[in-house]
Amino acid sequence: MNYLAHFHLSYGNDDLLIGALLGDFVKGPLKGERKKSIEQGIFLHRKIDIFTDTHPLLKQTHQLFQPRYRRYAGIMTDVAFDHFLNRHWQQFHQQPLSIFSKEVFLLITTSDHLTPPAKYQAENLARYDVFANYQYWQTVDAALKRISQRLARDNPLASAAHAMKLHYKALEAIFLTFYPELQAHVSELRQEFS
Repeated sequence: MNYLAHFHLSYGNDDLLIGALLGDFVKGPLKGERKKSIEQGIFLHRKIDIFTDTHPLLKQTHQLFQPRYRRYAGIMTDVAFDHFLNRHWQQFHQQPLSIFSKEVFLLITTSDHLTPPAKYQAENLARYDVFANYQYWQTVDAALKRISQRLARDNPLASAAHAMKLHYKALEAIFLTFYPELQAHVSELRQEFS
C-alpha cells in the first residue's frame, strides 16, 4: 500500500497517522525511542505491508505483468491501489477526500515527530495535493518514474504504468476484493492497541 491507503487505514488516531508516514523512513527494531502510539503506527505500517506482500491474491496479480516487472510488482500495485482508492473513495470513507487530505496534510506537515526525510515527504505530499491527483493515471505514472529514479539499480518502473494500464480493469477488480480484507485485518490489529 502507498501513502493514501496507509493514512486511510490509520485514520482516527493522529499518532498512528504519524507512524504511518514514518513507516517508510524508520528501519530496524522499534526500541521505545518514540511515543508508544507512534511506534504502534510504524508497526501497523509494517503489518499492512506484510499482509499485502504475502496475500495470495496479490501474488496472483503479479503474474499479470511481464517477467521484467515482477520483481517490482509490489511497488507497482501499491501505487496503483492508491489510484483505485481515490476512484472509489466514497465506498470506503464517509468524509470527502478533500477534507480528509487537508486534515492529514495539516497534521503531518506540522508534526515535530518526523525525521527530516519524512518531513520533506510530508511537505511534497501536501504541496502537490497527491491524494486528489491520484484520480489521474498520470499520477501513477509520475510516482513510478520518481521511484525508478530513487532506486540504485536499473529498473523498468519508468514504463510500469503503461504495462499496468493494459490490465486496468483486472487490477481495479482485485483492489475492490482485496482492500476490504485489508481493512478487516487492520481493524483487528488496531483493537490490540487499545
